[in-house]
Amino acid sequence: MANIGSQSLAKPPPARGSVSQMIIQANAPQPYVMGEGYFSGVLRHRTGYGGKVDGVENPYLFDAVVYSGGGPVESISPRVDYSTIPNWYNGYLYTDTQLGACPEPDALAPQWAGATGWGSAYKLSGQAAIGWSFKFDKKGKKFASGLPLTGAYIQGAKVYDPRLDSTFPGGSGACRLGTESTYVYSDNPALHAGTYAYGRYQNGKRTLGIGLPGDAIDWDVIAAWANVCETNGWTIFGVLFEPGDRWANLKDICAAGGAEPIPGAVLSFRYMAPAVALDTITEADIADEAMTAVAMQSYRDRINTVLPTYRSPDHNWEMVQAGAVTVSGYVTEDGEERLVEWPFNFVKDVDQATQLAAYNLVNAREIQPIELTCMPRMRAYRPGDCLTLDLPQVGLNTDAIVLHREIDPATMKVKLTLIGETTAKHAYALGLTGTAPPTPALGQSAQERDETAFGSTAQVLVDVVRVRDYAADSSGTVTSVLPDYIVPVVTLDGNDIRTSDAVSYAINTSGVTATVNDTPSDPDKGIIEVTAVTALNGWIDLTVTVGGVAQPTIRIATRKTTGLPSGLGGTGSKVASDSSFPNINSTSFADLTDVMTVTVGTGEKIVASAPLDYGPITSSPLSRTVTAKWQYSVAGAGSWNDFDTGEIAGSVSVGGFNYVAGHGDFNDEASPAAGDYDVKLVGKLDGAGVDVGLWGTATVQVTT
Repeated sequence: MANIGSQSLAKPPPARGSVSQMIIQANAPQPYVMGEGYFSGVLRHRTGYGGKVDGVENPYLFDAVVYSGGGPVESISPRVDYSTIPNWYNGYLYTDTQLGACPEPDALAPQWAGATGWGSAYKLSGQAAIGWSFKFDKKGKKFASGLPLTGAYIQGAKVYDPRLDSTFPGGSGACRLGTESTYVYSDNPALHAGTYAYGRYQNGKRTLGIGLPGDAIDWDVIAAWANVCETNGWTIFGVLFEPGDRWANLKDICAAGGAEPIPGAVLSFRYMAPAVALDTITEADIADEAMTAVAMQSYRDRINTVLPTYRSPDHNWEMVQAGAVTVSGYVTEDGEERLVEWPFNFVKDVDQATQLAAYNLVNAREIQPIELTCMPRMRAYRPGDCLTLDLPQVGLNTDAIVLHREIDPATMKVKLTLIGETTAKHAYALGLTGTAPPTPALGQSAQERDETAFGSTAQVLVDVVRVRDYAADSSGTVTSVLPDYIVPVVTLDGNDIRTSDAVSYAINTSGVTATVNDTPSDPDKGIIEVTAVTALNGWIDLTVTVGGVAQPTIRIATRKTTGLPSGLGGTGSKVASDSSFPNINSTSFADLTDVMTVTVGTGEKIVASAPLDYGPITSSPLSRTVTAKWQYSVAGAGSWNDFDTGEIAGSVSVGGFNYVAGHGDFNDEASPAAGDYDVKLVGKLDGAGVDVGLWGTATVQVTT
């Protein structure tokens, strides 16, 4: 089955953030790498240690960085400044890698023993990870310019391929759905879409993905679509994160293969490829003379030029803009250029991005929507099927693709919504090649930066906040006060030179609108003004030039933190949250949240989530583990029942000075009958005598 879908009706997806900046934050999300490329990872543990060695206190630093869940991945290789680790760091930088087996046989091993908060039990099963060990150079030469940019070149998660499954019609091989040890490495977008829709599992528990049953996914379409991707040379590379919008993740995966998901009783996919008509609709097939067709999109919705952006390996894996895709005839018809920028977040090849952009452009000119109410014989055709339309009454003599189907159970008549199918567009789109932007010149190597910093006589220091958070409501609208101002500190041998005429400023941005004041003699010179924050994760690259010498660019990460509807709910509420928790000091269960009230409808369930950090409120080196569980009661009754899982223990518990906070993913669900329910989270400790504080957000949501 070959389809194009309704990509022409879709809006461009939001651009995703950088993969070249390490994520350092509390409750950091779980990364999931698809295909082959570079990622800086998520810091899970950092500690300095070692006591006094050669006259230096705590000379060792250990970082445990996770690069992908869904392991084991195919391969992972450490990188410094996007390249293999140079000999410059011999004796001062070591790595230990793991692919993420489940279970993982050993924990990442620090080069030097004694790393605090780390031990043999911290195995990170299912996580592709690298342990980075750094040693302080007493001479001040190594790392003189700071720690280098670290990351990993990774061939990511393996997938289920129905074509390699001998139990699948036409398949051959040992690949089996749900048995992850049989999965194979691939960078095929179709196979990643199917595997993500099914979900990733460890020890019978879903860790990533949507979690659909195997028979709720149209694997026949996935197999055919995978063949088209291979024929076109279309691949996928990208990093998605959970928790997050899984449906948006799936749509981004599909977009890399020129497709979109079709929700329904069975999840299917429409993808771009030449189609063969399966039947002809004539006027004899039309019921009640119900036919409508729109010959062209409205002027407001029309586009004639697309600017594709893609994740370029030649530009440090950032999203960059390829050459415009335009049709001069369309521009003439419209009387002006109608342009849209279209990010292909999981595409790393300029030709692939250009071809996908061309498909979006030409599909926007197809006849759509075509709405026909047909006699019962047409009910067999599903979304994605191609039909020939022979309907001279409305001027239609063309092939068309079914987008939607509605069957009237009383009469068995079927309402079809279709889009025109012009055969010539496939050769046009697939025949294009893209133009990439110029490759930036390489700067200093890590060694050159260290040597320059080590040998400097007059020291220029540039300091600025590295992360800027902006609060947003549940719709993503920023609620923080804008404009916001960021003030860098620039000193020469300790003297403030920010407003000096010898100093100049420049910025580049992604996902944020900002300007920098570079006006001579202005007392506000150097101040960055942020007027809009559009992406969940964006950045401002600040370059300060002193006396004609450009200092190393500093990246200011901008993050838009989307909020949940706040409050404790009430009758009719479907979501409630609480982020204020009392200290606990008991080995018996006590309330951690206030009572939150929600209404459950027929066929709905309560999903509760509380990823919480915790730690002792004491200066003594004591440890405690929190165990918590969710409970519900008919509203006002005070008769509490445990959720399905019951007690859930926290994952770590280290107390005392410089302690690493404990963490528990206290997530559970329950399916009571329809009605109003009170919900709360209760918790206890494994030992009394120590106050333990908790922080995070507990959320209750009613869903199907």
